[in-house]
Amino acid sequence: MYEYDNVRDCLKDLLAFNDTRNKDFRVKDEDGTEHEATVKDLQELNAEALYNLADLLGMSDLYLNATTSHKE
Repeated sequence: MYEYDNVRDCLKDLLAFNDTRNKDFRVKDEDGTEHEATVKDLQELNAEALYNLADLLGMSDLYLNATTSHKE
């Protein structure tokens, strides 16, 4: 997992990951094999970046507290 040093770079990548104009989004498996990204791949990339973003903002409790409702 890539660790971001600042909020700007993290948001920049999140925007790139989710750009609907990106028709050929590719990722690598654990063994290094490249393939077209699946929805699950994109969810994992988003989650990692969002966790890192929460850390940068001092809000890690948002994902560490498993009992927190998503409706807050």
